[in-house]
Amino acid sequence: MSEAITALGGGGQAAPWAVNAATAVSYVMVASVSAVGGPIASRLTIRWMLIIGAATFPINGSAYYVSSQYRVDWYLVLGRAIYGAGFGLWYVAEAAMILSYAEENRRGKYLGMWVASRNAGQLMAGCIALARNVQNSAAGAVATSTYIIFIAIECIGFPVSWLISKPSKVRRADGSPIILTAKQPWKVEFSILWRAMTSKRMLLVIPAAFNSFFYGGIAYTYLAQYFTVRTRALSGVLQPGAAIITTLLYGRFILDNGRWTQRRRAQVGFLAWFVPMLACVAWLVANSVSFTKTEVLTVHDWTSSGWANAYLPFLFLQCVGYWGQSYVYWLLSCFATDVQSNARNGGIFRFWEAVGQAISYGVSSRKELGISPLYGCLVVIAFQAPFTWYIIRSVPLYRSDDHRRPEDEHKDTETNKLETDSVKGMELAGREGDKDEVHTVVRAA
Repeated sequence: MSEAITALGGGGQAAPWAVNAATAVSYVMVASVSAVGGPIASRLTIRWMLIIGAATFPINGSAYYVSSQYRVDWYLVLGRAIYGAGFGLWYVAEAAMILSYAEENRRGKYLGMWVASRNAGQLMAGCIALARNVQNSAAGAVATSTYIIFIAIECIGFPVSWLISKPSKVRRADGSPIILTAKQPWKVEFSILWRAMTSKRMLLVIPAAFNSFFYGGIAYTYLAQYFTVRTRALSGVLQPGAAIITTLLYGRFILDNGRWTQRRRAQVGFLAWFVPMLACVAWLVANSVSFTKTEVLTVHDWTSSGWANAYLPFLFLQCVGYWGQSYVYWLLSCFATDVQSNARNGGIFRFWEAVGQAISYGVSSRKELGISPLYGCLVVIAFQAPFTWYIIRSVPLYRSDDHRRPEDEHKDTETNKLETDSVKGMELAGREGDKDEVHTVVRAA
């Protein structure tokens, strides 16, 4: 529902500037929580992080409603900030599950299902928004009643989250369990977190993480500026529908392709989203330059002659953007081990992802910047390419038709170092009276 509101362009408001500022604040909170997601996950567990995160969902919809109905922008900022903190917990837990749960030969499929489930809610919400605003062929805000329906649906998330199984009860299709490790002292947790944050691979991942959703705020500002209300509502139907279909195909035929080695899939998967993404943003730049040449801003309705040219690069960008998001998670999962380490690595990744989104919405809240953020988006996409390609070179050569998981036979050197440091830390803690927990970790190792 959150993405459905965002997909309306400017949160469905008449002007995107205040909403973009509030969204920037929200992602600052997401980044703050995600940065320490690993240690939090070891205490709360990912199930409780999901439950707490879901409890904040309705605040998000209510912030937009109050802003639209009563013009109270301070609550928009406060509500989005509270939601951002809860969403940060949910963000890290979701990442840990995505990286840990799937079998090696079906990761692409499950990543596609994850994107499909996120977009299925957005697709349903887009249909609601379109039905409520189909007659509005002018620029402006969506009907306020649209948000009430979204809030009602967001309220369902909290009770449903209680039905999620604990990781210890989950079994993969081949019967293998999810790897868990013992809880560790805070000092050890933060020591491992720091080592993970400064490890070579995670430093190389930063540009890709920053880029993964950096285009979001900039693209949705483009949608809010240059399209009518009902066209933006229609986009809420077309965009998630296209993203669901294309991401499932991307996962099935590229990331899970059994005829290629895992490294070959990493190479092809990267090029398959990087080149189209760069082209789509360049197309948006060309359109924006054309639309701003006249004194009166060009606004497109679905009946306009130039509607397809104006909208298609936005639609394609949203699709390949999800391919890129799925791809980076798939790439990280090539080096996966246990839930806790994945929560830690996922938290670091999502920290930088949220920083990218915060900056994206922050620069998009400044009307005077014009189309400059689009040029910045081109630079960010191109900048991350060599760093991501360097990581691809170290991907193990596992084939998807080999059902052994990478951690069973090929422990990554950096991961081994972190695990060794973890055990040493626990031994130190054991000397101080926590010996039982140390023995548990050593036996598990």
